[in-house]
Amino acid sequence: MSTERAERELLRPIEAHELHGKSSFLKYFWKAISALMLIIILSYMLTNYSVRTILVGKMDSDVVSEGVLESEYGVVIFTNGVYTGLKELYHENEKEFKACVLGKYLDGQYILDELFLPKMHFQDYDQVISSPCPERTLIDLHSHPQQHCTFSEVDLNGFTPIEENTLLGVMCSDDRFILRR
Repeated sequence: MSTERAERELLRPIEAHELHGKSSFLKYFWKAISALMLIIILSYMLTNYSVRTILVGKMDSDVVSEGVLESEYGVVIFTNGVYTGLKELYHENEKEFKACVLGKYLDGQYILDELFLPKMHFQDYDQVISSPCPERTLIDLHSHPQQHCTFSEVDLNGFTPIEENTLLGVMCSDDRFILRR
């Protein structure tokens, strides 16, 4: 077979009868994979950072129901109007605020009975600098803008637990919190 004839044979179009009996599974498989990849790439490109943090925050955060929040660190029980006070603070402040939630830790339950507001040295919509929380603080809490329930690097690196079971907390709506030990 000459080289020229071999090249023509390799480059000629495939005829329909040559495909007879071949499975079309691979054709549909690759079309499905291509469509899935296109959806993933477009969803990443068409949503901005804020939308992605809101979605991640919704998955990572917990909701207070009737004064009780169930988290991976235990059950958080708000008593003595603490939760009401936090909701009022959240709605009154357009800027971030800092709050220290005090109480007792008993058998996996955080029983919160006091709200302490430390002196705030600087407040902005995305940052708060304050004095430290006192002893007996079980949740070292600050707020984030509505539905932005993710910890920043500053949050995580700046947290020093006061007590053994002290949690870092972010309030990101009037009923949604994210906690971390």
